[in-house]
Amino acid sequence: MKFSKAVSVLAAVLFLSGASFAGEVDRLANMLAEKGLISYGEAQQIVTETREEIRQKTASGSNLTLPSWIQNMRMSGDIRVRHQADWNGSNTRNRERLRLRLGIETRPIESVKAAFGIASGAGVAGGDRNPTSTNHTFQAFDKVPVYIDYAYLQYEPVEWIKVSGGKVKNGMHLWNPTDLIWDTDINLDGFSANFNKNVGKVNIFANAGWYILNEGNGVLMPDAYIIQPGISYSIGNFSVKGGLSYQQYNMKDRTIFSNEPAAYLGTSSDTDFRCINPSIELKMKEVVAGLSLSVFGDYVKNTDDSAHKNNLEGRVFGLQFGSDRISELGTWQIKAMNRYLEEYAIPFGLGDSDAYGGSGNTKGYEVIVTLGIVKNLSLGFDYYQMEHIDGDANPRSLAQLDLSYKF
Repeated sequence: MKFSKAVSVLAAVLFLSGASFAGEVDRLANMLAEKGLISYGEAQQIVTETREEIRQKTASGSNLTLPSWIQNMRMSGDIRVRHQADWNGSNTRNRERLRLRLGIETRPIESVKAAFGIASGAGVAGGDRNPTSTNHTFQAFDKVPVYIDYAYLQYEPVEWIKVSGGKVKNGMHLWNPTDLIWDTDINLDGFSANFNKNVGKVNIFANAGWYILNEGNGVLMPDAYIIQPGISYSIGNFSVKGGLSYQQYNMKDRTIFSNEPAAYLGTSSDTDFRCINPSIELKMKEVVAGLSLSVFGDYVKNTDDSAHKNNLEGRVFGLQFGSDRISELGTWQIKAMNRYLEEYAIPFGLGDSDAYGGSGNTKGYEVIVTLGIVKNLSLGFDYYQMEHIDGDANPRSLAQLDLSYKF
């Protein structure tokens, strides 16, 4: 954006918001400078020119004021272009894919937040509501379909408690350092509550929620309950965070209608899932040359063995080394994980959809390398090597090369 255009845009925004909003000039100009659109010297010039423009418009009698929910609006999102290659025995599949996500949130009043997001999807015949993917595969110059990815209302009675309802964003239901149990694209339907408070040098947090898997249709509604207390502590460059969740999926003898390809919604279940899930992450900043090292892991055990006496455990553990953030040229990260998931540890298809299609009875490893190119633009490579635990199916490999921009 050219300097003159930045001045005009900022002036127009502030003018439409009225002279009462002029006190935000400095903050908005600094945001432009921080994003690299202008220099800090140009930011100061914008402040001077914009204030004068507002003064002139106000003197002429033009003074429109936008409602607070528009003034408080924030926008974020990302665009990702991906090449993906899958190998399954002698079969090879290559795809070019696109992901677009855009999120908007606002506060009509201080204690209430409203938020929603849209995202691309696969757009196969009949529509694709797959909760584990926001990828669109290039084919025949098809238009890219867009879906409501999440939408929720959040109330904060006090600053350390949040209560949310709707299609809530992934991560509001609980904290996990890996995607062993929950694919990161799944946004849950229902209600969540989050507690987060500092007590001395210790941060205490807790997450709880009730989530709907489908309507009842004359029988009990299949649903899920989650509760997770946890703590985090940091001293100097060292920090540790841990949580222990209980996740109950009520699915036995409850009809769960098909929502292909979300496999866990594909059929009636012969078992419930009552999962115990400890999680931990240890991090050391500036281990060498300003780079950080973290070690993390998730474990899950399904304690409901009424239908299946075995194959009830899963785990992912790994490490990450590199820059804290991928924000510019010269920043980088490498992450390596070992995966192991037995068949009845979690509902089928709920975990990482790229790890053997999200199915259980699998083991293997994943390696991710991410490189910063310019501000907010990165290049990533993600590789999976997976196989069945009992060896009764072909091993599968998957490689993804991503070019991503965040805004």
